[in-house]
Amino acid sequence: MKGKVIDKQLIESIVRKKNDEFIDKVNEKLNLIVSNAVDDLAQQIAYINLDNVILQPANELISGAFTDNSKFVYLMGIDSAQLELNTLKSTNFWKDLKNRILFAWQNRNTRRAKRKERKKKKKQEKELAVNPVIYNFDPSKYNIYSLCEDLQTAIAKFSALTTVVYLEDTRIRLIGKDDYGSNTQIIIYPVIYNGEVYKYYAGRKKGFIEINIASRAETLNEKFNKCGENFVDMIKIFNVLYFYANKTTPNQIFIESILVSCPDDLFKGDDAYTIFVKIINYLTMTSVKNIKSINNPNKSIFTDPLSSSSSLGYEKFINQFVYLNEKEEMKEKDKIALEKTIKKNQYKKFETKNENNQSINNEQKQKDDK
Repeated sequence: MKGKVIDKQLIESIVRKKNDEFIDKVNEKLNLIVSNAVDDLAQQIAYINLDNVILQPANELISGAFTDNSKFVYLMGIDSAQLELNTLKSTNFWKDLKNRILFAWQNRNTRRAKRKERKKKKKQEKELAVNPVIYNFDPSKYNIYSLCEDLQTAIAKFSALTTVVYLEDTRIRLIGKDDYGSNTQIIIYPVIYNGEVYKYYAGRKKGFIEINIASRAETLNEKFNKCGENFVDMIKIFNVLYFYANKTTPNQIFIESILVSCPDDLFKGDDAYTIFVKIINYLTMTSVKNIKSINNPNKSIFTDPLSSSSSLGYEKFINQFVYLNEKEEMKEKDKIALEKTIKKNQYKKFETKNENNQSINNEQKQKDDK
Protein backbone atom coordinates (compact mmCIF):
# COMPACT_ATOMS: atom_id res chain seq x y z
CA MET A 1 0.00 0.00 0.00
CA LYS A 2 2.98 2.22 -0.59
CA GLY A 3 1.89 5.73 -1.43
CA LYS A 4 -1.64 5.22 -0.05
CA VAL A 5 -2.68 6.64 3.29
CA ILE A 6 -5.50 4.58 4.78
CA ASP A 7 -7.60 7.25 6.40
CA LYS A 8 -11.24 8.18 6.67
CA GLN A 9 -11.16 10.18 3.43
CA LEU A 10 -9.91 7.18 1.40
CA ILE A 11 -12.45 4.78 2.92
CA GLU A 12 -15.35 7.15 2.28
CA SER A 13 -14.24 7.77 -1.33
CA ILE A 14 -14.32 4.01 -1.99
CA VAL A 15 -17.85 3.72 -0.60
CA ARG A 16 -19.14 6.72 -2.58
CA LYS A 17 -17.94 5.36 -5.92
CA LYS A 18 -20.88 3.92 -7.90
CA ASN A 19 -20.60 1.86 -11.11
CA ASP A 20 -24.20 0.68 -11.62
CA GLU A 21 -24.85 2.39 -14.97
CA PHE A 22 -21.52 1.28 -16.41
CA ILE A 23 -22.11 -2.33 -15.28
CA ASP A 24 -25.59 -2.39 -16.84
CA LYS A 25 -24.19 -1.06 -20.11
CA VAL A 26 -21.45 -3.72 -20.31
CA ASN A 27 -23.86 -6.50 -19.30
CA GLU A 28 -26.36 -5.50 -21.97
CA LYS A 29 -23.73 -5.34 -24.72
CA LEU A 30 -22.06 -8.59 -23.72
CA ASN A 31 -25.35 -10.49 -23.52
CA LEU A 32 -26.22 -9.36 -27.04
CA ILE A 33 -22.85 -10.43 -28.47
CA VAL A 34 -22.79 -13.80 -26.65
CA SER A 35 -26.41 -14.53 -27.64
CA ASN A 36 -25.56 -13.91 -31.29
CA ALA A 37 -22.41 -16.04 -30.99
CA VAL A 38 -24.27 -18.96 -29.36
CA ASP A 39 -27.05 -18.79 -31.94
CA ASP A 40 -24.42 -18.89 -34.70
CA LEU A 41 -22.68 -21.89 -33.12
CA ALA A 42 -26.01 -23.69 -32.70
CA GLN A 43 -26.46 -23.84 -36.48
CA GLN A 44 -23.63 -26.38 -36.72
CA ILE A 45 -22.93 -27.69 -33.18
CA ALA A 46 -25.60 -29.91 -31.66
CA TYR A 47 -24.40 -29.53 -28.05
CA ILE A 48 -25.15 -25.83 -27.76
CA ASN A 49 -28.19 -23.59 -28.28
CA LEU A 50 -29.89 -20.59 -26.67
CA ASP A 51 -32.10 -22.84 -24.54
CA ASN A 52 -29.29 -24.74 -22.79
CA VAL A 53 -26.80 -21.89 -22.25
CA ILE A 54 -26.72 -19.42 -19.36
CA LEU A 55 -24.34 -16.47 -18.81
CA GLN A 56 -23.78 -16.18 -15.06
CA PRO A 57 -21.81 -13.34 -13.35
CA ALA A 58 -19.15 -14.95 -11.18
CA ASN A 59 -17.12 -12.40 -9.20
CA GLU A 60 -18.04 -9.18 -7.36
CA LEU A 61 -20.80 -8.69 -9.93
CA ILE A 62 -22.84 -11.01 -7.68
CA SER A 63 -22.50 -8.97 -4.47
CA GLY A 64 -22.57 -5.57 -6.18
CA ALA A 65 -19.14 -4.69 -4.73
CA PHE A 66 -17.72 -3.80 -8.14
CA THR A 67 -14.80 -1.32 -8.12
CA ASP A 68 -12.63 0.46 -10.70
CA ASN A 69 -10.10 -2.40 -10.51
CA SER A 70 -12.68 -5.14 -11.06
CA LYS A 71 -12.93 -7.32 -14.14
CA PHE A 72 -16.19 -8.61 -15.60
CA VAL A 73 -16.02 -12.37 -14.97
CA TYR A 74 -18.73 -14.76 -16.17
CA LEU A 75 -19.44 -18.47 -16.29
CA MET A 76 -21.04 -19.57 -19.55
CA GLY A 77 -22.88 -22.66 -18.42
CA ILE A 78 -23.77 -25.32 -21.01
CA ASP A 79 -26.26 -28.02 -20.06
CA SER A 80 -24.81 -30.94 -22.04
CA ALA A 81 -23.94 -34.31 -20.55
CA GLN A 82 -22.27 -35.36 -23.81
CA LEU A 83 -19.98 -32.33 -23.81
CA GLU A 84 -18.97 -33.18 -20.24
CA LEU A 85 -18.35 -36.83 -21.15
CA ASN A 86 -16.28 -35.94 -24.21
CA THR A 87 -14.16 -33.58 -22.10
CA LEU A 88 -13.50 -36.24 -19.47
CA LYS A 89 -12.61 -39.00 -21.92
CA SER A 90 -10.35 -36.83 -24.07
CA THR A 91 -7.00 -38.69 -24.09
CA ASN A 92 -5.02 -36.82 -26.74
CA PHE A 93 -3.42 -34.70 -24.04
CA TRP A 94 -0.20 -33.70 -25.77
CA LYS A 95 -1.97 -32.67 -28.97
CA ASP A 96 -4.41 -30.52 -26.96
CA LEU A 97 -1.51 -29.00 -25.03
CA LYS A 98 0.37 -28.19 -28.22
CA ASN A 99 -2.72 -26.56 -29.71
CA ARG A 100 -3.36 -24.51 -26.56
CA ILE A 101 0.25 -23.29 -26.48
CA LEU A 102 -0.02 -22.37 -30.15
CA PHE A 103 -3.24 -20.43 -29.57
CA ALA A 104 -1.76 -18.69 -26.52
CA TRP A 105 1.25 -17.61 -28.60
CA GLN A 106 -0.86 -16.42 -31.51
CA ASN A 107 -3.07 -14.44 -29.12
CA ARG A 108 -0.29 -13.00 -26.93
CA ASN A 109 -0.94 -9.55 -25.56
CA THR A 110 1.34 -7.39 -27.73
CA ARG A 111 0.73 -4.42 -30.00
CA ARG A 112 1.92 -6.44 -32.94
CA ALA A 113 -0.55 -9.21 -32.16
CA LYS A 114 -3.39 -6.71 -31.82
CA ARG A 115 -2.60 -5.18 -35.22
CA LYS A 116 -2.47 -8.62 -36.81
CA GLU A 117 -5.75 -9.53 -35.09
CA ARG A 118 -7.49 -6.44 -36.47
CA LYS A 119 -6.23 -7.13 -40.00
CA LYS A 120 -7.31 -10.74 -39.66
CA LYS A 121 -10.79 -9.71 -38.48
CA LYS A 122 -11.23 -7.29 -41.35
CA LYS A 123 -10.26 -10.02 -43.77
CA GLN A 124 -12.64 -12.47 -42.06
CA GLU A 125 -15.54 -10.02 -42.23
CA LYS A 126 -15.04 -9.66 -45.98
CA GLU A 127 -14.94 -13.43 -46.35
CA LEU A 128 -18.01 -13.86 -44.11
CA ALA A 129 -20.01 -11.72 -46.50
CA VAL A 130 -19.48 -14.48 -49.07
CA ASN A 131 -18.73 -17.62 -47.04
CA PRO A 132 -20.06 -18.32 -43.52
CA VAL A 133 -17.75 -19.71 -40.79
CA ILE A 134 -17.52 -23.52 -40.81
CA TYR A 135 -17.14 -25.03 -37.34
CA ASN A 136 -15.58 -28.50 -37.13
CA PHE A 137 -18.04 -30.59 -35.14
CA ASP A 138 -17.27 -34.22 -34.36
CA PRO A 139 -19.97 -35.53 -31.96
CA SER A 140 -17.63 -38.09 -30.36
CA LYS A 141 -14.65 -35.73 -29.84
CA TYR A 142 -16.15 -32.28 -29.36
CA ASN A 143 -15.15 -31.05 -25.84
CA ILE A 144 -14.65 -27.88 -23.78
CA TYR A 145 -11.42 -27.06 -25.61
CA SER A 146 -13.17 -27.40 -28.97
CA LEU A 147 -15.98 -25.14 -27.77
CA CYS A 148 -13.55 -22.48 -26.53
CA GLU A 149 -11.86 -22.33 -29.93
CA ASP A 150 -15.18 -22.01 -31.76
CA LEU A 151 -16.54 -19.54 -29.22
CA GLN A 152 -13.54 -17.27 -29.78
CA THR A 153 -14.30 -17.20 -33.52
CA ALA A 154 -18.05 -16.66 -33.00
CA ILE A 155 -17.64 -13.82 -30.48
CA ALA A 156 -15.09 -12.09 -32.71
CA LYS A 157 -17.58 -12.31 -35.59
CA PHE A 158 -20.16 -10.22 -33.70
CA SER A 159 -17.74 -7.83 -31.96
CA ALA A 160 -16.45 -4.47 -33.14
CA LEU A 161 -13.27 -4.44 -35.23
CA THR A 162 -11.41 -2.81 -32.34
CA THR A 163 -12.34 -5.59 -29.89
CA VAL A 164 -9.64 -8.21 -29.38
CA VAL A 165 -10.79 -11.72 -28.38
CA TYR A 166 -8.12 -13.88 -26.74
CA LEU A 167 -8.24 -17.64 -26.21
CA GLU A 168 -6.52 -18.52 -22.93
CA ASP A 169 -6.71 -22.26 -22.29
CA THR A 170 -10.35 -22.82 -21.21
CA ARG A 171 -11.40 -19.18 -21.02
CA ILE A 172 -12.09 -16.28 -23.38
CA ARG A 173 -10.81 -12.77 -22.63
CA LEU A 174 -12.25 -9.69 -24.35
CA ILE A 175 -10.84 -6.18 -24.51
CA GLY A 176 -12.78 -3.67 -26.58
CA LYS A 177 -13.01 0.10 -26.17
CA ASP A 178 -15.85 0.54 -28.66
CA ASP A 179 -17.90 -2.38 -27.36
CA TYR A 180 -17.35 -2.00 -23.60
CA GLY A 181 -15.31 1.11 -22.80
CA SER A 182 -11.67 1.86 -22.06
CA ASN A 183 -9.71 -0.42 -19.70
CA THR A 184 -12.60 -2.87 -19.47
CA GLN A 185 -11.65 -6.53 -19.32
CA ILE A 186 -14.19 -9.32 -19.73
CA ILE A 187 -13.44 -12.96 -18.98
CA ILE A 188 -15.78 -15.83 -19.90
CA TYR A 189 -15.31 -19.39 -18.64
CA PRO A 190 -17.29 -21.98 -20.67
CA VAL A 191 -18.36 -24.59 -18.09
CA ILE A 192 -20.79 -27.47 -17.70
CA TYR A 193 -24.08 -26.60 -15.97
CA ASN A 194 -26.54 -29.23 -14.77
CA GLY A 195 -29.18 -26.91 -13.32
CA GLU A 196 -27.66 -26.93 -9.81
CA VAL A 197 -23.90 -26.43 -9.97
CA TYR A 198 -21.40 -25.19 -12.52
CA LYS A 199 -18.47 -27.48 -13.35
CA TYR A 200 -15.22 -25.85 -14.38
CA TYR A 201 -12.72 -28.11 -16.15
CA ALA A 202 -9.35 -27.56 -14.44
CA GLY A 203 -7.34 -29.96 -16.59
CA ARG A 204 -6.76 -33.66 -16.99
CA LYS A 205 -5.40 -34.25 -13.47
CA LYS A 206 -7.90 -32.16 -11.47
CA GLY A 207 -10.93 -32.82 -13.69
CA PHE A 208 -14.09 -30.77 -13.03
CA ILE A 209 -14.32 -28.44 -10.02
CA GLU A 210 -17.84 -27.65 -8.79
CA ILE A 211 -18.91 -24.03 -8.33
CA ASN A 212 -22.04 -23.55 -6.24
CA ILE A 213 -23.31 -20.09 -7.22
CA ALA A 214 -26.77 -20.66 -5.69
CA SER A 215 -25.37 -21.52 -2.24
CA ARG A 216 -23.01 -18.55 -2.36
CA ALA A 217 -25.76 -16.13 -3.40
CA GLU A 218 -28.05 -17.41 -0.64
CA THR A 219 -25.35 -16.90 2.01
CA LEU A 220 -24.63 -13.37 0.77
CA ASN A 221 -28.34 -12.51 0.80
CA GLU A 222 -28.69 -13.72 4.39
CA LYS A 223 -25.76 -11.56 5.52
CA PHE A 224 -27.07 -8.58 3.55
CA ASN A 225 -30.50 -8.90 5.17
CA LYS A 226 -28.83 -8.75 8.60
CA CYS A 227 -26.23 -6.06 7.92
CA GLY A 228 -27.58 -4.05 4.99
CA GLU A 229 -25.49 -1.94 2.59
CA ASN A 230 -22.62 -1.77 5.10
CA PHE A 231 -21.80 -5.39 4.25
CA VAL A 232 -21.44 -4.62 0.52
CA ASP A 233 -19.44 -1.46 1.34
CA MET A 234 -16.96 -3.53 3.36
CA ILE A 235 -16.46 -5.95 0.43
CA LYS A 236 -15.70 -2.95 -1.82
CA ILE A 237 -13.22 -1.53 0.69
CA PHE A 238 -11.46 -4.88 1.12
CA ASN A 239 -11.28 -5.33 -2.67
CA VAL A 240 -9.67 -1.93 -3.22
CA LEU A 241 -7.19 -2.14 -0.32
CA TYR A 242 -6.26 -5.71 -1.25
CA PHE A 243 -5.54 -4.45 -4.77
CA TYR A 244 -3.28 -1.71 -3.40
CA ALA A 245 -1.35 -4.33 -1.39
CA ASN A 246 -1.06 -7.01 -4.10
CA LYS A 247 -1.65 -5.26 -7.44
CA THR A 248 -4.43 -7.74 -8.21
CA THR A 249 -8.06 -8.13 -7.19
CA PRO A 250 -8.75 -10.78 -4.54
CA ASN A 251 -10.73 -13.96 -5.02
CA GLN A 252 -14.29 -13.00 -4.08
CA ILE A 253 -15.18 -16.31 -2.44
CA PHE A 254 -12.21 -15.76 -0.10
CA ILE A 255 -13.10 -12.15 0.81
CA GLU A 256 -16.84 -12.78 1.07
CA SER A 257 -16.30 -15.82 3.31
CA ILE A 258 -14.13 -13.79 5.69
CA LEU A 259 -16.63 -10.94 5.97
CA VAL A 260 -19.59 -13.31 6.32
CA SER A 261 -17.79 -14.86 9.31
CA CYS A 262 -17.52 -11.49 11.10
CA PRO A 263 -20.15 -10.83 13.83
CA ASP A 264 -23.18 -8.89 12.58
CA ASP A 265 -22.77 -6.24 15.30
CA LEU A 266 -19.51 -5.07 13.74
CA PHE A 267 -21.42 -3.83 10.67
CA LYS A 268 -23.74 -1.55 12.65
CA GLY A 269 -23.37 2.22 12.34
CA ASP A 270 -23.43 5.08 9.86
CA ASP A 271 -19.69 5.71 9.57
CA ALA A 272 -17.92 3.40 7.09
CA TYR A 273 -14.47 4.17 8.47
CA THR A 274 -15.44 3.25 12.03
CA ILE A 275 -17.05 0.00 10.85
CA PHE A 276 -13.96 -0.84 8.78
CA VAL A 277 -11.63 -0.24 11.75
CA LYS A 278 -13.79 -2.46 13.99
CA ILE A 279 -13.68 -5.30 11.44
CA ILE A 280 -9.94 -4.98 10.86
CA ASN A 281 -9.28 -5.01 14.61
CA TYR A 282 -11.44 -8.11 14.92
CA LEU A 283 -9.65 -9.90 12.05
CA THR A 284 -6.14 -9.03 13.27
CA MET A 285 -6.97 -10.71 16.57
CA THR A 286 -8.82 -13.69 15.03
CA SER A 287 -7.51 -16.76 13.25
CA VAL A 288 -9.14 -17.10 9.82
CA LYS A 289 -7.57 -20.50 9.19
CA ASN A 290 -10.79 -22.47 9.76
CA ILE A 291 -13.29 -20.10 8.14
CA LYS A 292 -15.62 -22.10 5.89
CA SER A 293 -15.85 -21.36 2.18
CA ILE A 294 -19.27 -20.03 1.12
CA ASN A 295 -18.81 -22.06 -2.07
CA ASN A 296 -18.27 -25.33 -0.17
CA PRO A 297 -19.01 -25.41 3.61
CA ASN A 298 -17.09 -28.71 3.84
CA LYS A 299 -13.85 -26.89 3.04
CA SER A 300 -12.06 -23.91 4.52
CA ILE A 301 -11.15 -20.87 2.43
CA PHE A 302 -7.56 -22.14 2.43
CA THR A 303 -8.41 -25.63 1.14
CA ASP A 304 -11.22 -24.82 -1.33
CA PRO A 305 -9.46 -24.73 -4.74
CA LEU A 306 -11.73 -21.87 -5.81
CA SER A 307 -10.57 -19.54 -3.02
CA SER A 308 -7.14 -20.71 -1.83
CA SER A 309 -5.32 -18.60 -4.43
CA SER A 310 -5.81 -15.46 -2.30
CA SER A 311 -4.36 -16.89 0.92
CA LEU A 312 -0.85 -15.41 0.53
CA GLY A 313 -2.23 -12.11 -0.72
CA TYR A 314 -4.47 -11.91 2.34
CA GLU A 315 -1.49 -12.27 4.68
CA LYS A 316 0.23 -9.35 2.96
CA PHE A 317 -3.01 -7.37 3.02
CA ILE A 318 -3.81 -7.92 6.71
CA ASN A 319 -0.22 -7.44 7.88
CA GLN A 320 -0.41 -3.85 6.68
CA PHE A 321 -3.07 -3.22 9.31
CA VAL A 322 -1.23 -5.10 12.04
CA TYR A 323 1.71 -2.78 11.37
CA LEU A 324 -0.56 0.27 11.35
CA ASN A 325 -2.13 -0.80 14.65
CA GLU A 326 1.31 -1.23 16.19
CA LYS A 327 2.25 2.26 15.04
CA GLU A 328 -0.92 3.68 16.57
CA GLU A 329 -0.20 1.87 19.84
CA MET A 330 3.34 3.28 19.85
CA LYS A 331 1.98 6.76 19.21
CA GLU A 332 -0.40 6.39 22.15
CA LYS A 333 2.39 5.08 24.42
CA ASP A 334 4.66 7.92 23.36
CA LYS A 335 1.90 10.41 24.03
CA ILE A 336 1.28 9.03 27.53
CA ALA A 337 5.03 8.98 28.22
CA LEU A 338 5.36 12.58 27.06
CA GLU A 339 2.46 13.68 29.26
CA LYS A 340 4.07 12.01 32.26
CA THR A 341 7.42 13.63 31.49
CA ILE A 342 5.82 17.06 31.18
CA LYS A 343 3.97 16.64 34.48
CA LYS A 344 7.11 15.37 36.15
CA ASN A 345 9.16 18.30 34.85
CA GLN A 346 6.48 20.72 35.93
CA TYR A 347 6.55 19.21 39.41
CA LYS A 348 10.35 19.45 39.51
CA LYS A 349 10.24 23.10 38.49
CA PHE A 350 7.67 23.80 41.19
CA GLU A 351 9.83 22.03 43.76
CA THR A 352 12.94 23.87 42.57
CA LYS A 353 11.14 27.18 42.79
CA ASN A 354 9.97 26.42 46.33
CA GLU A 355 13.46 25.29 47.28
CA ASN A 356 14.95 28.53 45.92
CA ASN A 357 12.36 30.61 47.81
CA GLN A 358 13.08 28.68 51.00
CA SER A 359 16.80 29.24 50.54
CA ILE A 360 16.29 33.00 50.06
CA ASN A 361 14.07 33.16 53.14
CA ASN A 362 16.67 31.36 55.26
CA GLU A 363 19.43 33.73 54.13
CA GLN A 364 17.26 36.74 54.95
CA LYS A 365 16.42 35.32 58.37
CA GLN A 366 20.10 34.82 59.15
CA LYS A 367 20.84 38.43 58.22
CA ASP A 368 18.00 39.67 60.43
CA ASP A 369 19.27 37.65 63.35
CA LYS A 370 22.67 39.19 63.03
